[in-house]
Amino acid sequence: MIERVNHGLQAAGAQTKPLIWLDAERAGEIPFEGDEVAALEEIRRRLIDVPVDVNVLRAAGRRKKLLLSDMDATAIIGETLDELSTFTPHKAEIDNLTLQSVNGLMSFTDTLIARMELMRGLPFDALAKTWSKVEPTPGMKIAIATMRAHGAYTALVSGGFTYFTSRVRALIGFDCDIANDLEVVDGRLSGRIPPPIIDPAGKVEALRRLAAERGLAQPETLAIGDGSNDIPMLKQAGLGIAFCGKPKVKQAVPVWLDYAGPTGLLYLQGYKRADFVTRD
Repeated sequence: MIERVNHGLQAAGAQTKPLIWLDAERAGEIPFEGDEVAALEEIRRRLIDVPVDVNVLRAAGRRKKLLLSDMDATAIIGETLDELSTFTPHKAEIDNLTLQSVNGLMSFTDTLIARMELMRGLPFDALAKTWSKVEPTPGMKIAIATMRAHGAYTALVSGGFTYFTSRVRALIGFDCDIANDLEVVDGRLSGRIPPPIIDPAGKVEALRRLAAERGLAQPETLAIGDGSNDIPMLKQAGLGIAFCGKPKVKQAVPVWLDYAGPTGLLYLQGYKRADFVTRD
């Protein structure tokens, strides 16, 4: 596989240096000088049949000081609202609205409002039942612990709800969480979302605010997410990563992680396996 990569770089006219292993036989990098776009296209074409992530990044300034991560299907497995919908008679409709949203076929805000309206009257204890099924994405705890240990600030930013993000923050180890609030009346969901709604623009605002509060420039920031509502945040960050991204996301963002899991965001920043920090 490395031979195929080197042949691709040569075909793209790149001047290369020897491979550096970041994690023996799992993750490596090849420094080169040349046309970045041509090199990426050539290597991805040559490895299209191999389950491996191929990305090209500038070496300078790769290690970031602020990370923003989406929650559903990124920090955790699955979609919390889709799980919550199992306690309603409207699961198919709610799941379809989620699908329309993450693929960018409908407005995120419109679909969120519509989904919550369909959950009106749902008993509050359904949230606890949903939470009991939540699992962190394998490798996310290591990714967050490692970045924090090296001085980065980490934020969980979601168009979902603080009931879940506050628990995921504690479970995985993020510094903070930003999400929407749920309105509960007499022990049941009212179906309304108190403003302001954390929509795609809200995620960008969170990125800008957290960076400004820490005196960080845009190139020092990193964002990761899978859905269309993450695209503005991913494009605003110094490094935006499409994590198992929907087709529209991968069209908008050139850096993809489809196979490596969340620890791939560490490799992309030049961390070696020996640098990883584990967290119970």
